[in-house]
Amino acid sequence: MRARPWKVMGTKHHHSRVEQLQLDLAAINRCIHVLEKADVDPQDIEVLTVHALKLAEQIDELRWLNPAKALGWLLEKETRKPAARKASGAG
Repeated sequence: MRARPWKVMGTKHHHSRVEQLQLDLAAINRCIHVLEKADVDPQDIEVLTVHALKLAEQIDELRWLNPAKALGWLLEKETRKPAARKASGAG
């Protein structure tokens, strides 16, 4: 029988799967930004960009597993936009 590795999960830093993917995507985007400023091989940036796109796809897939919740999330984002524009004087 194979030993199974255990993951230590702290309640303090627990994120949902979507939240964790979003954090990973943000980290990759920061790396891409830094590499674009540095003089690096464009293929290195391309590899990270492809990985970022795959993460974005996974986020979308997870969100749309529950269409009602996904629509609620989209509507919530849309209802926040006009208020932000009015506060900034743009709307």
